[in-house]
Amino acid sequence: MFDTSNNQEVAKRVVHILRILAQKIEENPELLTNTELNLLDVPVVPKKPKIDTQIDFDVFDLFAKGGEPTLRKKLELLEIKTLKSIITKNRFDPSKLAQNGRKKERLIALIVEKVMERNRRGQVFMEYSS
Repeated sequence: MFDTSNNQEVAKRVVHILRILAQKIEENPELLTNTELNLLDVPVVPKKPKIDTQIDFDVFDLFAKGGEPTLRKKLELLEIKTLKSIITKNRFDPSKLAQNGRKKERLIALIVEKVMERNRRGQVFMEYSS
């Protein structure tokens, strides 16, 4: 049926067919009603656990102590995954657009901008109490 001399190409075609089939079943689950499949026959694929990267500093404290340059230097040492974790943890991006970001500079700019923005909000109370 298949020419097995090129297993890589065969594997790609089978995967493509299975993806199309899975998409059709998701769109129209009634397709499975006349099959001999039992729910117990279908294995449950466990979800990958989310690995929350540990951050050993608070961006607001770091900004308060050293300002923007210190914060930027610390953030530049981190991986993209850790930067995204900081954004999520501090709710800097409610629309979650930054989760698709791949440029480290843009993620750092977002964090610095949001930290400065929140810091300015608190200044109103400091000025009022003085």
